[in-house]
Amino acid sequence: MSAAPAALETSALSVGYGRRPVVSELSLSVAPGALWAVLGPNGAGKSTLLRTVLGLVPPLAGTMRLFGIPLERWERRGLARRVAWVPQTFDGESGFTGLELVLMGRSPHQGGWGLPGRRDLAVARAVLAELGISQLADRVVSRLSGGERRLLLVARALAQEPDLLLLDEPTAFLDLQHQAQVLERVRARVRGGLAAIAVLHDPNLAAAFADAVLLLRDGRVLGQGPAAELLDADRLGCLYGLGLAEARTEDGHRLFAPRGRP
Repeated sequence: MSAAPAALETSALSVGYGRRPVVSELSLSVAPGALWAVLGPNGAGKSTLLRTVLGLVPPLAGTMRLFGIPLERWERRGLARRVAWVPQTFDGESGFTGLELVLMGRSPHQGGWGLPGRRDLAVARAVLAELGISQLADRVVSRLSGGERRLLLVARALAQEPDLLLLDEPTAFLDLQHQAQVLERVRARVRGGLAAIAVLHDPNLAAAFADAVLLLRDGRVLGQGPAAELLDADRLGCLYGLGLAEARTEDGHRLFAPRGRP
């Protein structure tokens, strides 16, 4: 029995806007059942990479395959059935309720009329309950906090039931409890075979939840591979341009923090 193709595979991929690449020569393979964290300073091209995978930004060079099929051969609706995205912000109509926003994730699976059916409603409500935000179902999105909107965007993506989940700063605006809760729910889906790529700003979250990491700085890849091997104070210090200290908890988890002044 042949192995399933990689959810995402790139070869010598360059991404950017216009003719200026922000990430060059990226060769990457993301397998089903793996959570990758993308780390790097602001402007390193992390969000642009995700938008390129979605087909929103054309690649400048190289090749990219999703589930073994070149990106240019994917039809938009077919891609939406397999790939979900949690953007940094929600720019749509803010008059929707929380449930209506989450139900948008079901649209690729609906018929020509685009009306949610019984299963769509069941999936949406189950995801709201899974994230502990059922109370937001009847709330108007425009009246919610940034963190509550972020949780609804995650719920919308999970309701899509994708095979590849792209998350652009999924923990932004969230308190510590909800940061952990979101990544724990993503990890639960990953254990079930989902492939996920999350842009994160906190290397401690990457160390706690990611299987592998992609480190980007100044348009190039500083490292990629297993999180347990790549995440250390020296490499992260080079990535962010500051001195970092590393510690371990009693159960072996790694923690990173800027070195204090003497």
